[in-house]
Amino acid sequence: MRERHSPRGLPRCQAFRPPLAYALVSALLVAIAVGASAQEISREDMDACMACHAAPMGDAAAVNRDALKISPHKDLACQDCHTSMTAAPHTKEMLAQRASCGTCHPEPLSAYMDSVHSRPDKVEGDHPTCRSCHGRGGDPHAVVKQAWTRRQTTGLCARCHSEKARMARYGVDPDASRSYSDSFHGKALLRFNLVKAAGCVDCHKQHDVKSPGDPTAPTNRANVAAVCGQDGCHPGAKMNFAMSGANHLKLKLKAVPLLRLEELFFQWLTAGTMLFLIGGIALDLRTRVFTRKQVPAASRVVAAIIAASFLALVASLAMAVAGFGRPRWVGIAAVILMALAGVVWAAVGRRAKPSSGPEKEYPRLDLVHRLQHILLFVSFIALAVTGLPLRFAHHPWLVAMYQAMGGIGVARGIHRVAAVMMIAAWIWHTIDLLIRWKRAGFRFSSWSMFPTMKDVRDFVQLSRYYLGLSSEPPKFDRFEFRQKFDYFAVYWGMPIMVFSGLVLWFPIFFGNMLPETGVSAAYIAHSDEAILAVLAIAVWHFYNVHFNPGDFPMSFAWLTGKKTRSQMEHEHPLELERIERG
Repeated sequence: MRERHSPRGLPRCQAFRPPLAYALVSALLVAIAVGASAQEISREDMDACMACHAAPMGDAAAVNRDALKISPHKDLACQDCHTSMTAAPHTKEMLAQRASCGTCHPEPLSAYMDSVHSRPDKVEGDHPTCRSCHGRGGDPHAVVKQAWTRRQTTGLCARCHSEKARMARYGVDPDASRSYSDSFHGKALLRFNLVKAAGCVDCHKQHDVKSPGDPTAPTNRANVAAVCGQDGCHPGAKMNFAMSGANHLKLKLKAVPLLRLEELFFQWLTAGTMLFLIGGIALDLRTRVFTRKQVPAASRVVAAIIAASFLALVASLAMAVAGFGRPRWVGIAAVILMALAGVVWAAVGRRAKPSSGPEKEYPRLDLVHRLQHILLFVSFIALAVTGLPLRFAHHPWLVAMYQAMGGIGVARGIHRVAAVMMIAAWIWHTIDLLIRWKRAGFRFSSWSMFPTMKDVRDFVQLSRYYLGLSSEPPKFDRFEFRQKFDYFAVYWGMPIMVFSGLVLWFPIFFGNMLPETGVSAAYIAHSDEAILAVLAIAVWHFYNVHFNPGDFPMSFAWLTGKKTRSQMEHEHPLELERIERG
């Protein structure tokens, strides 16, 4: 029987054998090829991994082997972390299995998974992962060798929490980071390197960061007292102290309108007072420089230089308070100009001595008042020098001044000793006033510093004189209204500074007794009233006592307790007339 042939003339059974053979051979070759290329990687063979991963590969960054060699993981093999990478090239299944820090660090991973940082990202990379904090630059192979310091961890937190757009996506206030930096803890840790000061993780923890609304969060209202009262922090702290908001004052101001009103009150009080005082100085200098009728004892050239110096001083103080520009250099310019005024005064502007011998002198301040003033003066300077660097810690030169004192601990000690001195001077003066009042038969007229209607009339008359509406200045008695303003400014400020200072000195004792806003209110009052006091003394008091062209370089009455007849005739003519009448 004849075989049936295919169209090509081959038997039908043979026509289909070659394609089948080709398929079998091809499959075999592919299997051989795959088997040959997917070589098993030895666990210890890091060089085999680095043959590919020394340079970036697609989405995979290059492995920084030098950083890996000095990391805590230097003794680990690649497969200790990348457990699925058993052969090369890597299959999709291998690549799908990511390295997990939790394999070796299960407890931190578990805490992290319960934290707010494990939430899904709205934008990729929003939330931190292990390598965000522990890897330099986010490199998982460049894990830091040593434990983070408080300063470093706080810097890590601030890196993300100061990004307004990122924080806004999750309803987190970006001012939290800034408000911490402006707090005592933040300044002490970040500016003055007080390593014991609390950082972010001391209150918020590290891996298990939780929202304050979470009942288990350390920052939850029910738990904050225990957090503040932990060993090494504020033992004995209770709810009111812990909720004072002193660590995040800016956030507390947003939450409590009354505190914001207090801050606005002091800001407007300071601005209004200083504008008023500077305006008075400017008008006085204008009169002394340009009005020939009342030529000062120092020449008008000296007055002009003093005016330029005061302009620089005011600009320097304004820049320092506002936090812009270079106030230090402007302040140095003010000092140079004032020194120049001294040189010119010594050369051409000094008062000529009377030919008839020394002038007759009249008593102004007795020994008790001079000692009280010296005590007040020394304590005030010490308080300003030790307080301003903490208030304006963003200026490096003030930080350097603090460090030169011996650090924040020494500065705080000096500040407190000076505070006790000032309180003692205040109490001493008050008791002395009461004794003198008793000796005068409790007559209010014996209080020569007490404001009267004549002071109002003198203010109006002097304003008219400065503005060119009157040809004569007012005649003053024993104390003029500017001296009374100086005096009562101290009595306005002392109660505020003393009581707020005591709250800040003993924050737990007072913070536990006062409402939740007590410590924050004390901080605002103490800080802002101190700025007003320093500005008023540096500008107004120093001008009237030291840099007024009529008394330049200084009125020595605070040391000698006396003024000459010519000084009395010019400054206190009514008192001089009364004395000479007998």
